Amino acid sequence: MRRSPKLTKRAREVITEAMREQGELTTEDAAELVRPHIMFDPQDLMRAETLRVVQRIMRGIKGKAGKRVCFNLKDDQKESQYVNIDTTNSIENLNGIENQLTWQFYGLHKSIMRIDKRRRVLMGMDTETGDSTE
Repeated sequence: MRRSPKLTKRAREVITEAMREQGELTTEDAAELVRPHIMFDPQDLMRAETLRVVQRIMRGIKGKAGKRVCFNLKDDQKESQYVNIDTTNSIENLNGIENQLTWQFYGLHKSIMRIDKRRRVLMGMDTETGDSTE
């Protein structure tokens, strides 16, 4: 779980423990577990909400084919910019977006493999425990 200065260490422990024990947790239940441990800063909240709105707008920009064309690119210094892959003139930015998407695809593929493995365990087709320790 990503470290957040807005959360105490105990909050991460509580939610992680609950998820490991229960296996499933609604978003609202998770929020109820975290709520007593969260620290608020109005300026940080305003900035975070503004960035979420910007992100939703950018994700919603579609090309002529109705497919997403704007992607967030983070460079080595963790600076962030949005790139429209249909109109950018930067090969470097296109390569960066492609690398990010490749890593995301790789991670999603590994998750799909773990899901398949767990499904086989639950169906009695696999004798392993089904732990996702990869």
